[in-house]
Amino acid sequence: MKFKQFTVASCFSSFMLPHVLFLNELEARKKAVMSCCLAWNISLFPDAEQEDHVDRIWKMVEADNQEAPPPGLEHGFKQDLRMLIEQKQELFPWTHTNIPKADLIGAGFHDVLRIDTGTAMTEEVEILAWPNPTGLPLIIEHLRGIQSDTAAQVGLLAQARRVPGSFTDIEATQMTTAYCVQRADLVGYRHILTVWRDTQPAASVKRVIDHWLGVLAEIEADTKAVLNILVSCK
Repeated sequence: MKFKQFTVASCFSSFMLPHVLFLNELEARKKAVMSCCLAWNISLFPDAEQEDHVDRIWKMVEADNQEAPPPGLEHGFKQDLRMLIEQKQELFPWTHTNIPKADLIGAGFHDVLRIDTGTAMTEEVEILAWPNPTGLPLIIEHLRGIQSDTAAQVGLLAQARRVPGSFTDIEATQMTTAYCVQRADLVGYRHILTVWRDTQPAASVKRVIDHWLGVLAEIEADTKAVLNILVSCK
């Protein structure tokens, strides 16, 4: 079995993307990337230590501002960070690599996500923060392929795990990472389709998007099934 190999940077970009989609200001998108990076790294600590790191980050934010924070800001900041930590642990529980730095750079039509994973090379990923609804047919075609492939993979892996040596540990790790990325990508697709549905005036378009939001739920269920099989084989 051969699967595309995903780097930590590509995993992070899939995790981060839903949180910058449709944000107007570059500065807001940059802050979202920073929050995602902080949450990613905090998630690598034991659960019992994570809240201490959330508090430490807030104190750093507070120290950077001369004025007292408005009421509710601390609570909102910490809650958002906790939500991101929980999401990272849910989507990428087996990815334990720290990300020293992640930054978003405005580059015209696309942003560029620049990720430093502590290796000699910094990776760059193009980010489209404002996907156009005219791209709906392309997304539908892509989701149709994912739906078919993932459903088929559930059956294939269920058979394969009954035969010792059907795939190596390396192949299992590659497949696990690939389907973790797929789950994260589905979060982004759900956000995109939901925004498009809510902003399109035509009822027929809304119905089409509603259908594919339902398909997303099916793909999500099959993706979880694949991951459960892979984990049970380890």
